[in-house]
Amino acid sequence: MFKKKREFDTIKNNYQFYFVFFTILFTCLIFFIISFQDRNEFKTRLILTHNKNQNIFLTILNLIFDNKNDKLSETDHIGKLNNKKIIDLKQFKDLNILAKSYIVYDVSNENIIVMKNGSEILPLASLTKVASALTILRLASSTNDIIIKEKLMNKDENLDIGLKENQKWRMGELLKFALIYSSNSAIDIIVNTISNTKSSREFVDLMNSYIQSLGFKDLVFTNASGLDYGNEIGGKGTALTYAKFFAKSYILMPEILSYTTNSKINIESKEEKIYSIPNTNKDAGEMVGLLASKTGYTDAAGGNLAIMFDLGVNHRIVIVVLGSSLEGRFKDANILYNATKNSLVN
Repeated sequence: MFKKKREFDTIKNNYQFYFVFFTILFTCLIFFIISFQDRNEFKTRLILTHNKNQNIFLTILNLIFDNKNDKLSETDHIGKLNNKKIIDLKQFKDLNILAKSYIVYDVSNENIIVMKNGSEILPLASLTKVASALTILRLASSTNDIIIKEKLMNKDENLDIGLKENQKWRMGELLKFALIYSSNSAIDIIVNTISNTKSSREFVDLMNSYIQSLGFKDLVFTNASGLDYGNEIGGKGTALTYAKFFAKSYILMPEILSYTTNSKINIESKEEKIYSIPNTNKDAGEMVGLLASKTGYTDAAGGNLAIMFDLGVNHRIVIVVLGSSLEGRFKDANILYNATKNSLVN
């Protein structure tokens, strides 16, 4: 009996010896390999292949290479691990971006992929209309009837394409029109019609309160359309906050924002069908995975654009460009969109 126990102990000790020996040997081999490779690249590949069911060697190596001092910056070529995808930040180097401020924001992982002046407060122009639409839907039903009346618009405005005096609309349809065509007249008519408000000023106060109650404290508005009147800027905010707000807006009104992904839409008032209403985002129909978009432009703001798209299955990315030019905003957004698409290292 004791002999069998000794034999068992000998086998156990031999097993432990060989386990330690091969662990050390394997580790030394890896260090040798790393001397001929980029350390961060190897570490990244190691993490990608590691899971709870893999053998102990990978676990040990992952711990060895988990150097807490290896912090990734905007200039590092390996980005954050996102849904088992690595962002290659080399794709974002030396981009010719005209905008004063921009951000590529990973909604799914709540992570800034790349950003320039993202905390600078700038005019939003018609990006404001997304906040107006959210507030309108909070105050009134999308099935409410809206009658087009020129007297309900600002005096310096004209009825936009497709709108006619005394024409009747369902509010939800008119909101779709307002966002895809960035219609100032449509937004103003809705705001001045819905029964919950007595004036456009009261509506703006409610809009500011509601948007800030959602957690977006540095978005501030003075009117519903986003137009600038003299020194009064229609809406202000940062690219970072607006990116988060835009993602939240899609959750709250996907049935409205989803229409902003088409290059043109056909839409119906209660009396007639209006054909081929163009999207002010002229590149909307060419962006694979696009979920929502909104343009903005004033002299004070320059060219603004916000887009949200799927980088992968349920992996949402928002790009916001502020302070570009009328045409430059599309070029800027496309550069960032393509860089993001190309940055995935599987």
